[in-house]
Amino acid sequence: MSEKISKRLLITEEPWNYDAALNGTAIRGSYSTMQFVLRLRDDIRDALENADEGSFEKIQATSTAMHENIHWWQHIGSNFGLLYTLAYPAFTHVSNDNLKNLISQGITFKSLLKYDRQYYAKYQKADIPDLNIILNNFYDIQYAKEFAFDNTRLKTIVKDKRFFLNIGHCYHILWSTTIHTIAATIDQGYKFLPKTEQWVERFRKLDEDRVPGFYIDSSMGISPIGIRAIFEGQAIFNQMQFLSIANRDLTYNDFEISGMLHGIYKEAFDLFIHVTGYDKPINMIEPIVGLFLLVCDIAINPNNGFPLEIYDFNNFITKNDPGIRFVYLCVSIAKNPEKFENSINEYSKKEYIELSKELSESIGCKCPYESIDTVLQWENDKEVKKILEDESELKFPPENLPIRLMFAKYFRFQEDKKRFPNVLCWFGYHATSVHSNVEFETVDSLYKKHHALFMDDSDGEIKPTLFEGKKEENIMESFNMFYKFNIIYDIVLRWVHEEGEFKLDYKWIANERAKSFIPIIKEEFEKQFKISIDMIKVVNQ
Repeated sequence: MSEKISKRLLITEEPWNYDAALNGTAIRGSYSTMQFVLRLRDDIRDALENADEGSFEKIQATSTAMHENIHWWQHIGSNFGLLYTLAYPAFTHVSNDNLKNLISQGITFKSLLKYDRQYYAKYQKADIPDLNIILNNFYDIQYAKEFAFDNTRLKTIVKDKRFFLNIGHCYHILWSTTIHTIAATIDQGYKFLPKTEQWVERFRKLDEDRVPGFYIDSSMGISPIGIRAIFEGQAIFNQMQFLSIANRDLTYNDFEISGMLHGIYKEAFDLFIHVTGYDKPINMIEPIVGLFLLVCDIAINPNNGFPLEIYDFNNFITKNDPGIRFVYLCVSIAKNPEKFENSINEYSKKEYIELSKELSESIGCKCPYESIDTVLQWENDKEVKKILEDESELKFPPENLPIRLMFAKYFRFQEDKKRFPNVLCWFGYHATSVHSNVEFETVDSLYKKHHALFMDDSDGEIKPTLFEGKKEENIMESFNMFYKFNIIYDIVLRWVHEEGEFKLDYKWIANERAKSFIPIIKEEFEKQFKISIDMIKVVNQ
């Protein structure tokens, strides 16, 4: 391999929910979906801060940081990503009363899953309503996320004959629970959010009518990939476009030789090439690379139930699952490959709008770019207006702060996606300004505006990003409150599914200083549930 690409600073080998600092590992960068943290290894951070401007060392480190920040955008800036990100916070919120009811009944055990297994084995019945609600919601959300993560996991999911009903039901619960939590925070009267309470009868009818995917033991078509492959493909191909433009003699083959294209990083693109029949590109700014990135963008932005009302119940799964959407889009392109092969030449807003509409409608879906208008109309509501005012100062009231904060970031992303869809879809192409049809100052300001909120520092602690024009005390206050909620979310999940004692180890937030959090964590738990966490008994064998 030539010296064009340095493996030391370039390749991001991130695990999906990484728990610790990256120093001393082979991992250059990561984004954690459960902890909302962007991590960079110290040498990457050092190159960003100290390498000479314009040096390829700095360019490579910048590309790694960009890669990880795109993961943040995927989770807070896409329709599916927001629901996926808020799923477990939503589970905690909707389980709150049921957990308190169990405590009032003297059912104070950990884990609740193990307690339920022993109870069911002993009595051959499940007659504790609050426990049933908690566990059914837990499994429905868990299985929805696993299926979306990688459709092939359905082979394992279907083996659970007690809790798994069908993917249609799991997706119904994921959508309705998450939207309900957003509504409870900002739209209690469902003035603008999809009216999930009206969905129940329609989903029951799908079961009765034996619609595939919506009744027990039904078969359904799946995709060979899921959001993990799409997310990684979208991030790394943006990264490679950025690098190839910065160093014009880099080819697709160079990136393969460097080791950037392997495993999960190329699964989505390999599938795209296989289905469409296109040849692999020679360079990274060829039109089919732009087309692939557009397919990724459309795939992760379904709108059949969020942000729009459901317009197709029978195809709720196929119109919302990113992996299936990805395959359908590739199949649609394959029907007329010559038409689309050179459809993206300028990476322009016009190309983005026209193609996203045509491709979306070709698979029977409403265009996600057009549905942004629905989101932007929400600003007419006084609660949304207030949240956006809070976001402008990064100062939120404490009630359900993470939900407010994530919703506000999603809304702000939609505002800019409406104005600059081509930049946020093809960011790597536009970020160097060499070929960009958008002023570099605009691209740079978008990156800074939508930078990940939380990052690790050289001391191993998670710290908030400081944004120009926003007071540091507001940022710190929001940061502290956000992670106070995050810890409670984590404890509730552990209470439900993790066997053994509570592990109150949050070194991933504050390194060794996290030991001092334990009294505060216990105090917050007792304030929330009116019981000491030490009173929760471990279920024995």
